Amino acid sequence: MLEFWYSDKCTRQIKLIICIATCVIIYLCSAVQQLSVLLTGISLAMGMGLHVLRALSLKISEDNPYKEGFAILTFVMPLMAFITLISALPTEHKIILAMQAIGFVAIGLFILSTFPKRRWD
Repeated sequence: MLEFWYSDKCTRQIKLIICIATCVIIYLCSAVQQLSVLLTGISLAMGMGLHVLRALSLKISEDNPYKEGFAILTFVMPLMAFITLISALPTEHKIILAMQAIGFVAIGLFILSTFPKRRWD
């Protein structure tokens, strides 16, 4: 999914539609129960960290002996952080809160991934 997001096939219009849909889902879920401010911030930071890890993994040359290890790290670290975040959620309406957390992780990723390509015309 990240490969599509960062590819040229994913146009600005598609990214805008995905961002709006994500915000609508977060808003609808927050009508049932809101995610706490702390967990929202952690989710946003996780999304931003995901973008930073991907950017760092692209800077490592293919012949570097640490390339494979870093690829594993960029997969395992966000996964473990997300599992920890989900386990920290309250038990009441856990699915709704998990959907909000996923949405905020995505928003954090969206913010940083669209910024470098922004034109300031």
